[in-house]
Amino acid sequence: MIDCCIIGSGPAGLQTGYFLKQKGVDFKILEKSGAVGNFFRQFPRHRTLISVNKPNTGMSNPTTRLRYDWNSLINDEGNLFSNMSQDYFPNADDYVRYLEGFAEQLAEHIQLNCDITRISKSGDGFTLACADGSEIQARRVIVATGFGKPWLPDVPGIETVENYADFDTDPERYKNKRVLILGKGNSAFETADSLVESAQAIHVASPEPVSFAWQTHYVGDLRAVNNNFLDTYQLKTQNAMLDGDITSITRKDGVYTVSIDMAAAEGHEIILQYDHVIACTGFKFDNSIFEDSLRPDMCPNNKLPLMSPMWESLNTPDLFFAGTITHSRDYRKTMSGFVHGFRHNVACLAEFIAMRANGGSYPKTAVSLDKQDIIKRIIDRISLSAGLFLQPGFLGDAIVLSGPHQGHVFEEIPVDWAQQKSDFAKDEFLQITLEFGDFGENSFHVKRQHNIFGKTPDAFIHPVIRHYKNGELQSMTHLSDHLDADWRPDTEKDPGVGTITRITFADAGETLPPSTVVRQQLEAFFDSNALLGAAEISRAS
Repeated sequence: MIDCCIIGSGPAGLQTGYFLKQKGVDFKILEKSGAVGNFFRQFPRHRTLISVNKPNTGMSNPTTRLRYDWNSLINDEGNLFSNMSQDYFPNADDYVRYLEGFAEQLAEHIQLNCDITRISKSGDGFTLACADGSEIQARRVIVATGFGKPWLPDVPGIETVENYADFDTDPERYKNKRVLILGKGNSAFETADSLVESAQAIHVASPEPVSFAWQTHYVGDLRAVNNNFLDTYQLKTQNAMLDGDITSITRKDGVYTVSIDMAAAEGHEIILQYDHVIACTGFKFDNSIFEDSLRPDMCPNNKLPLMSPMWESLNTPDLFFAGTITHSRDYRKTMSGFVHGFRHNVACLAEFIAMRANGGSYPKTAVSLDKQDIIKRIIDRISLSAGLFLQPGFLGDAIVLSGPHQGHVFEEIPVDWAQQKSDFAKDEFLQITLEFGDFGENSFHVKRQHNIFGKTPDAFIHPVIRHYKNGELQSMTHLSDHLDADWRPDTEKDPGVGTITRITFADAGETLPPSTVVRQQLEAFFDSNALLGAAEISRAS
C-alpha cells in the first residue's frame, strides 16, 4: 500500500510531489491524461497568463524574488519559470513546457493515463479504481485535480449556450455578429477583448458589478490586462456592460432571446437578441469520483470542498486537498486559488502528510528570546519571506515563548491552525503576518497614516503582530507599511534596490528612517505587554 496518492499532475500535484520526495514519503502522482499540466494545455483559452513573471527585480535573495514570480514552483535547484520566458504576462504554452521540465525529477513517481473513476475507503486506507479496471491502494489521498467542470448559474435555457471551456475562439466566426458574454471575471473580459475587432456588438452581463483587482487586492478579480473592453463601453462603440439577473434564455432558428432583469431600476426588464451567448461563469470542483460516504461536503456556492486548516476533508480523515480547490479556506480573500499562493500552502501540507506517514511533529527552529534577537528575526522575515507576502493574513510565523530564555519558531503556517488546531494553541506565542488595510473608495489616492506607534492600520501591505496566550488574543499592533515592503536597514539591502532614507511621522513629530520606526514600534509593543523584557515574565508551561 502506497503512503500517499496525489490525483492530478498540474502545478499543485507536482509541487506536492516535490515536497513529499524531500520528506521521504512514498507517493505516486496519478494523471488521467497522457501528459502533465493538462489544464494549462487548454486554459486560458486565449493563451495569455495573467500571473506575474518578473525576473528583473534587482534582488539577490531567491526566496524574496518569488514575491514577484507567480509561476515558478518552489524548489532548491533554481528551476524557475523565468528561465523559460521573460514575458511579464507569459504564454500558457511556455508554462506547459516549464511543468514538463519540472516533472522530469519526479518521473518515477508519475503514472500517466490513469483515470481515477472511483475513490472508496478500504480498511485503513483508500481504494482508487481506474478506468482500465486496475486498483491502487493508498493510506492517504491528496486531490489536486483543480476545478473539474464548468459552473453554470440556475437560469432556464442555460444549457443551450456555448461555454468558455470549449467554445470556438476563432474571431472570424463572430464577424459582424451580436455576442452576449455571461460573467464579469477575467475569462469573460479576456473573451470580450478577443472579439472586439470582429463582433458587431458585445454585451457582458452578470447580476453583480465588476470587481477590479486594483481595488480589492484580490488577483482573481478583473485585472488591468483584461479590461480594455471597458473603454469600448464607456465610449459607446456598440459594446455594453450590463448589471442584471438573466431570467431566461431561449434559442430559435439560431437566434438567442435573452431576458434580463436590470439592477439599475426595480422592475426594469429588457429583452435582447444575440447570435452567440458564451457562458464565462467559472468552474467547480467535481466530486463525482467519491463514493457517497466519502464525498466531501461543499461550500455554500457548491464550487469548492470544505476542509480543515490542514486542508483535510471535514468528513473523511486522511483525504486531503491541494491547489486551486483549497481556495475554500480563503475564498476571494487571499491567494490559495492561484499558483503563487497555493505553492506555499503545499509546503505546509507536505509537512502535515509527513507527520502522519513518518510520525513526529511539525518542524520548528529554536530561537533565543532576547528582545533584540527577536526583533531582528521579525524584521528579516517580514522583509524577505514570500509566503507571508503572497498569503497575507492566511499564512504567518509563530514564535512560541516556551521558556524564559529559549523559544521556537514555526514559519509560514496557516494562522487558523496556529490559533485553533496546532499542538501549541495553548502556549503563549506571537503571530506575525503581513496584511492589507482599508483603501477606501479610491485605491490610487490612499492616505498613508505614518503613525509611528501603529495607532491606525496603513492601507498597503504591512506587518501585524498578535500576542496569544491560552488560546486567547491578548493584544495586537499594526506596524507602518513600507513602499518596497522591506523594513531592513538600507545597509542590509541589495545595492540599487529602492530605499527610503527618511519619513516624517505625524504623531512622533520627527523624521526617522523606516527601519528605526519599525524597531521602535516592536520595542513599544513588547514593553507595553511585558514581553521579552529583562524582568521575570510569567509564561505558559
